[in-house]
Amino acid sequence: MEIVEAVHPIQGEGPINATQLSCIREHEICRYDDIGDFLESTDLQGIVHEPLPCIPSHRRIPHQKANDWPYILEQRAKLPEDGSMTALMDYNAVLVPLYRNTKSASHGTYTLTSDLDSILLDRLTGRYHPYFSDAEADRVKYLSISRASNLHSCKPKFKFYFGSLAQDYLGLSLLDENLKRIEGTDVAINVDKWLMGNMTADFHDFQIVAVRTTKENQLKDQLFLFPSGHIGTFSFPIDIRRVPPAAQSSKYGEIPWDSKLKGNTVTSSSEYQYGDGFQLRFIDGPGQFERNKSHRRGDLLYKTRGVDRGKNFHIFESSNGKTFMEAWPHGLQPRDSHISVSINFFASSFEPSSEMNLFPNREFKAVKGKRYQSLFHDVHESREGSPEFSFKTVTPKHERPFMRFRGTSQIIDMVLTGKNVKVGISHTVSDQQKGHTDKRAYLSQFYAFLPDPPFEIVAITGHFCFNHMDERDSGYSSQWISGRPTDNRTAPILVMDKNYRCPIISFASGMTEMIGHDGKNVIITYGVNDCYSRSIVVPKKKIEMLLLGQSNDSVNDATTDTM
Repeated sequence: MEIVEAVHPIQGEGPINATQLSCIREHEICRYDDIGDFLESTDLQGIVHEPLPCIPSHRRIPHQKANDWPYILEQRAKLPEDGSMTALMDYNAVLVPLYRNTKSASHGTYTLTSDLDSILLDRLTGRYHPYFSDAEADRVKYLSISRASNLHSCKPKFKFYFGSLAQDYLGLSLLDENLKRIEGTDVAINVDKWLMGNMTADFHDFQIVAVRTTKENQLKDQLFLFPSGHIGTFSFPIDIRRVPPAAQSSKYGEIPWDSKLKGNTVTSSSEYQYGDGFQLRFIDGPGQFERNKSHRRGDLLYKTRGVDRGKNFHIFESSNGKTFMEAWPHGLQPRDSHISVSINFFASSFEPSSEMNLFPNREFKAVKGKRYQSLFHDVHESREGSPEFSFKTVTPKHERPFMRFRGTSQIIDMVLTGKNVKVGISHTVSDQQKGHTDKRAYLSQFYAFLPDPPFEIVAITGHFCFNHMDERDSGYSSQWISGRPTDNRTAPILVMDKNYRCPIISFASGMTEMIGHDGKNVIITYGVNDCYSRSIVVPKKKIEMLLLGQSNDSVNDATTDTM
């Protein structure tokens, strides 16, 4: 387990306002946006993620065109048909910390350790390569993943498949302790084109997780990519390493990957990839489906790389280190359940075209009129239902009443009333009631569950929403949409006849413990209107206050079963 020095506090860190909201104290109905304000009520700046600089200017909306709506619509429909000239927006970012905060049992002080195998960690930071100094490698603290897409809702809104082909890139960059992008460490990869060929659009959102693939090694030694789209969610082992700029790379010989994965490296600065700050390898390469029609390729790949027809799944570990995939966060009907399944990443190698058995005994079930569905066998379903929401909010009619709570963010470790729990963020979307409730307004909830099967839910908050970006945010002016009039850029949502100061879409794509600060803070990252990403730093204490509300009984009364 690698140990490094603790990072210094970010600028502007101040005391936590630990006063509970009056609406919670007095058992009144809370406004969604008041909860959002409460999460941000520190002197820490919000962070607007800057667009990836590797994407060429002809694929961006210039700042001076921010209010030229005909131009923006034209940029979505611009020929050629494969979408390669349409403008891209970066959103739904996810941060993967390379280190974690570890408290010394003897001294009570915190240091930074890594649960990544040293080979994997050195690839990501660049320490393996003689071009990068130790100081440059030490600067790297997070891997940032995002979606760069020509599908957006920055306004004016258009139909989902209006114009030319939908095109989504996997965006990658490295961040320092203050969440600033490190120069020259950004790329955007057309995963569809690399794996599926021309004229395909099967992958939209992306997650990357580090996992253990060697039983004898307690550290995580392999990255897995989980892309999702209209067909469902897939999984691939993937190798990523930081490399010098192209102009400098020729001075060094080829360095072996030293990895279980065997595959071809994506060609940098090519039709597959913008930028040259990383090298990537997938288990599968281009050309495997070139004889098949484009609309059938996703289903063919699903047979060997498919996870499930749904999306927004999250990988987590139980208290004894066993790995699970959360399939449903809470409230799944008919038994109001939290659903998780065992997942097995252990393997001696990952070979091209080989099948992976991540889910023991899983079957594909034929459903009339639908694609084959995954039927998992090692399923853990909570038994106690869901506790009452910890505070009151207005509950709109859900767009899908039997699937009203859906997963979003990563899962973090916290402590509630002295018990270890896992915490995530779920979301729901409203059903349109013309003149009363907007169509598909996004609302979020924190939820907490015990860290052992059946992973009983012990606390759920009421609904809330996240804020628009603010003029005081770091990175605000980097986004072309900052040139819009404030009333347009911060348009409210309408839910049950009331306006709330929130975006229509606020998708909490990431949540992770912040590196440093004695493990007291959490970074929540969310996509706004499928247009840009924003991060906020939230003290864990505030999430705890929202989860507990007025009662601690649900945490103390819950039980676990034996693994």
